[in-house]
Amino acid sequence: MTEAVIERPDPAGIAQAEALARRWLPAFLAGRRAPEDVYADAVSTWHNTGEWEAAIERTPSRARRVADGADLRVEDVRVRIFDGGWVVQSRTVGTNPEGEPVRIASCLVVTVRDGRIARFEEYADSRATDALFAAGG
Repeated sequence: MTEAVIERPDPAGIAQAEALARRWLPAFLAGRRAPEDVYADAVSTWHNTGEWEAAIERTPSRARRVADGADLRVEDVRVRIFDGGWVVQSRTVGTNPEGEPVRIASCLVVTVRDGRIARFEEYADSRATDALFAAGG
């Protein structure tokens, strides 16, 4: 049987993560990249849909899909801060470039290292993402 590791949160780590989340969150909600100084060098993102990891691009994927003709917004956003990062639960809703409805529930785990965002892990409803990415990749 595997033993669980129980960590005690550090109040200073929680305060640091919250300050960084407050700087990053407005850009996330608007579908744009946050200021460069919030990201660590070689920041990456992992996606459960296809289980792939990549370096973060300058333009968020939602912004790229909107540029392709999708009409998307983030709703029902809930953020939970912890020592070392935060979790964002939300829904991306709207239409894909063909005008078909999109409704994607997701959970984004953000890891902070040395006061900057080091990694994103996105857990999204893979069936729901088909409606968004079926058109144009």
